[in-house]
Amino acid sequence: MKILLISTFFLISGPAACFDVIGYSRGSIIIYCNNKQKVVNGGYFCKESTDQCVFLESDQTQNSWDHKDRVSVRLRFEYLRVFYKDLRLEDAGSYRCGETGGASHAVNLRVKTDPCCLGPKSVIGYLGETVTINCNYPEEFQTNNKTFNKQVGPYLSPMISTTDSQKGRFSISDNRRSRVISVRISDVREDGGVYYCGERIGRNEVSYLLLYTEIHLQVSASSPSIIIIIILSICVTLLLIGGLTLIFFIVILKKRQGSPNKQSGTNDPIDVDSENDPPRNNQNFGMDSTYQNQPPNINQSDSVYQSLDPKNNQSDSVYQTLSPNSNQADSVYQSLDPKTNQLNSVYHNLNPNANQFN
Repeated sequence: MKILLISTFFLISGPAACFDVIGYSRGSIIIYCNNKQKVVNGGYFCKESTDQCVFLESDQTQNSWDHKDRVSVRLRFEYLRVFYKDLRLEDAGSYRCGETGGASHAVNLRVKTDPCCLGPKSVIGYLGETVTINCNYPEEFQTNNKTFNKQVGPYLSPMISTTDSQKGRFSISDNRRSRVISVRISDVREDGGVYYCGERIGRNEVSYLLLYTEIHLQVSASSPSIIIIIILSICVTLLLIGGLTLIFFIVILKKRQGSPNKQSGTNDPIDVDSENDPPRNNQNFGMDSTYQNQPPNINQSDSVYQSLDPKNNQSDSVYQTLSPNSNQADSVYQSLDPKTNQLNSVYHNLNPNANQFN
């Protein structure tokens, strides 16, 4: 039934000249079929080799073409508009577009490959700055007029073409030697979206818009330079804080290590002969000590320990004599009585057998 309906469309429309449409793999095209009057009965876009069709969205006829959302048919003024996305080599062939029960146009779609057309690409722009978008195009369209379009809903809105070098915040230039058009958007605002670089080709009955480059513009609030400056500022601040903290702790550590050394050097000076000094009397505040050794031919040693009494400025002395024959130690302790100014003496005799003092 569907095949019969499609054949009826072709018979009613009558013969028509075939129009060549050139597309590029991974690119897109928009075909405009001029009906010279508003479409009333609905429109269609069919592939002749398979007899499969896509109908107007407003038409109640069910699509017979499983196009996977790559083909859409819409009515645009007196034109039947066919948007064919993501072209593939197997999409090449003969098509027919027109109004149901009305005129139709034969289209021969040719799909080519070219290094210029490598599929969609992404570009990042930053608020308040200028972003540049570059589009490569095929060599055969080197001298043609180029357009830069933004997708607004299901339609494309032309932003600027190479016939106008400047249009508002948009400017364009065409380097034909390198086959690159450059579009600059200054003072980037809410300009994010999908853009297409292409050119319009055709005559009154059938024309098409060749779209060889698809660009996805993403707008960001901060540029990498600002982010880098912020990161460097944070790192420098942390380094300064760490350095000052380290210096602070080093100064405190030196002060703590220096305080006891200074105190011991002032109140308790180091004496290199301190190992030879006799025990000191803890009740005396100041003292001078002298240790004398007797000559080796004398088998006894005498020692004198003198302590200065802070109250009477007089000294106490102890005299000890070791007798080699008796192995006894005799000691005499003499002290000056501050009241009588006389010497008091105490004699201690060590009994070697009892190991006691007598």
